[in-house]
Amino acid sequence: MGKKRKIYEPERSYPKDFQVALAISLVFFISLFLTVKSLEVKPIRFLPPPIYPIYPIDRFSEPPPEPPTSSPPKPQLPLEVKESGGADEEGEDVEIAPTTEFDELVAPPPPASSEEVYKFYAVEVKPQILKKYEPVYPEMAKKAGIEGQVFIQALIDETGHVAETRVLRSTNPVFEAPAMEAARKFLFKPGYQRDKPVKVLVVIPFTFRLTR
Repeated sequence: MGKKRKIYEPERSYPKDFQVALAISLVFFISLFLTVKSLEVKPIRFLPPPIYPIYPIDRFSEPPPEPPTSSPPKPQLPLEVKESGGADEEGEDVEIAPTTEFDELVAPPPPASSEEVYKFYAVEVKPQILKKYEPVYPEMAKKAGIEGQVFIQALIDETGHVAETRVLRSTNPVFEAPAMEAARKFLFKPGYQRDKPVKVLVVIPFTFRLTR
């Protein structure tokens, strides 16, 4: 009779195979740990933010101010105006003082025309007031106790009459219409340039003031 073949049974050899594999793994990892050099971890260095110099404000010099220019004295024609006779029931008087100071404000250039128009300071003989008129104090402003001032630019023609008017400056629009109407009624002795009457721009201020 022949020999019996030995049958491989994994269930019986499993514990032995497992122990052999575990021993090989331990030897491998221990040798790997001993052969690899330790790695040195360097700390990260953060650079400080840049420091910018701060200069004081007075480090930069300001340009010197321009020297004040002295302007020639402005001619004035005093105009005395009596108190208006329109007093209300409470005894409140209205005082309108159109004290004329020609060329007190810088007048804008005259409208384009064939005839030359002069400013007040540019003519040899200045215009002079012959007749003046008081503006009517607005009733609404009187009751509300409002005061103000209006500057009227007037164009005086060769005959001394007011040809054109416009408002240069006003503290309250309620006074503009009465001031314009009064300025148109003014009569002047015309201005002269080289012994000839010429058109001249003047500025007439009207002051609306309440007195008790």
